[in-house]
Amino acid sequence: MAQSPFDVKNQVGPCGITCGTCFLGSGSMANSAKTTSEYINMSGIKEWAQMVPEGSGLNWEETEKTLHWMTKYAFCAGCEKGGGPPNCAIRLCATERGYELCNKCEELDDCSKFNWLGEGATGLKQKLKENAGKTKTLIAREALKSS
Repeated sequence: MAQSPFDVKNQVGPCGITCGTCFLGSGSMANSAKTTSEYINMSGIKEWAQMVPEGSGLNWEETEKTLHWMTKYAFCAGCEKGGGPPNCAIRLCATERGYELCNKCEELDDCSKFNWLGEGATGLKQKLKENAGKTKTLIAREALKSS
């Protein structure tokens, strides 16, 4: 299993994402892409897929190109080291306000900056509140232990 080229296990983003348990930070996404590529090549699926409904329209060359790219680049350095979305509204706001974690913010419950995280936003906000007073290192260590 390939490791992320970044040491993110003790990082926690301002939003509460623990980088060591994130599928990008931990290297899980890149490993999944590599494994999928290996399965495609071992199974011969490219040859028999055309005999299955809608299989003849698949572009295996593009699939391989995408999986190769993901194997090589689907890693994240974490917010502390310049990773994550470049214009993340959560990180920008936390930095502007001087917060290491958003759980210091009085507006956390109603913060719309978390909306782009979809269903995970509510859980992250709750976890931030539960972790109030803990250091980022302790939060990361506890998250890795429970994953």
